[in-house]
Amino acid sequence: MIVVLEGQDEFRISERISQIKLTVTPPEVRDINITVLDGNLVNIEELFASVATIPFMADKRLVIVEGLLNKLGGARKKGLSESGSMEWSDFPTLFAGMPETATLLLVEEAYSPAGKIVSQILKQSKVEKFPALRYRELIDWINARCSLLGVELESQAISLLADSVGNELRLIDSELKKMKTYSQGNLITASDVRLMVPYVRQQNVFRVVDAVIEGRTSDALSASANLINLGESPSAIVRMIERQIRFLFNTKYLISQKTPTSDIGRRINLSGYPLRKTLEMEKKISQAKILDMHGKLLESNIRVREGRLTEQESFDLLIAELR
Repeated sequence: MIVVLEGQDEFRISERISQIKLTVTPPEVRDINITVLDGNLVNIEELFASVATIPFMADKRLVIVEGLLNKLGGARKKGLSESGSMEWSDFPTLFAGMPETATLLLVEEAYSPAGKIVSQILKQSKVEKFPALRYRELIDWINARCSLLGVELESQAISLLADSVGNELRLIDSELKKMKTYSQGNLITASDVRLMVPYVRQQNVFRVVDAVIEGRTSDALSASANLINLGESPSAIVRMIERQIRFLFNTKYLISQKTPTSDIGRRINLSGYPLRKTLEMEKKISQAKILDMHGKLLESNIRVREGRLTEQESFDLLIAELR
């Protein structure tokens, strides 16, 4: 049997892989009967040999290959030789008669289904898709995860978690486990989430910068007050804004250099919700505005350092100046 797990939802795919691994029994020989291969490096002989191997004291064998369809679907782009491509053209014939004791699991973030080899493989496969969850699906997933972990969140807390963290399911799972320990069986409120989840603070930073970019001074001050209520000092908020301005500067530069969106996150070391917000903000602001904001942030730091204004006074003036 060939199973394809496809999609950008790394966390749900990893959980599905764990479920499939459990089908290899008995547990004490599970690891011996599971092989993991890199699809970019494996050749067809090695793959077929792994699949054809008789299970060792178990009822089945599992072979996991990551990125094979992506390689085969983009063979020309990735420089796969003509002979190499011909070699993989035998895949459908060879694997049509694979042993019933073997499961070949192909794990793919994305691939092109247009190629002849890939389309033939897909016809022989069971395909399970794991796209990024839409907002309503994300809320439902968090509710289900809470039930699974035995932790109770009020609806406002769940919405706040979804808004702040976005589709980073692994991070949400980690935060829920942390909150379960903290709550000791009590209902977790939105205030608890604001206190415990770092991304909620980051969301308020985005609100400050968004409001500044759009000239909404009162909203920027309101979002800043929320951060102060969470225990942040004015100087700490300024550092957060500085950090976001740097991200915007670097993002705008990379986009001007025609850097693929998929590479920008890696280059500036951002992912998930923070990356998406940064890409959204970049469209709203000019390079000149970014440089102007950077200059005003520098001037604010100098005012405080020279004792001309207190931290709070300089911060309030800065928000007004950043319009």
